Amino acid sequence: MRLFFLATAAIVVSCAALATAQPTNATMAFAGHWQVTRVAVSDDGVQALSDNDPSLMGKKLAFSRVRLAWDQQTVTHDSCLNPRITRLATSAPAALRSQLRKLGLPRPTSFSIRCQSGSWGPGGSAMIFRGAGGVLAMPWYDGGLLKLTRR
Repeated sequence: MRLFFLATAAIVVSCAALATAQPTNATMAFAGHWQVTRVAVSDDGVQALSDNDPSLMGKKLAFSRVRLAWDQQTVTHDSCLNPRITRLATSAPAALRSQLRKLGLPRPTSFSIRCQSGSWGPGGSAMIFRGAGGVLAMPWYDGGLLKLTRR
């Protein structure tokens, strides 16, 4: 019985290790100035935003190892100090895949953003997606998915 318990525990620990995020020094790969070049919203239901919503198009943000913030203060007051970017072992959530395709990112690499202090984006866990050519996509408030291009 003890052997069965140890074997079961080993399998659970192995599965958990495979499912957890792969830490990387990705923060510096994202460092720089970015601009919103497209906005995608879900085709399902009523949306507060529209595709390429003018309220978000052209907005700029700066990303460094000490701070992630919009160049101009926004009504959401999001600011992330000492962001830690971690590559995730999972693909993008199914709910975002349609929007990611609209933005030209059919199979992006997923990352989580953790702030030492402050907050970033809606919900408790911010995500960012990197596609071919280094473009980024980031979920934002009101169901918007922002395409960010390095400027």
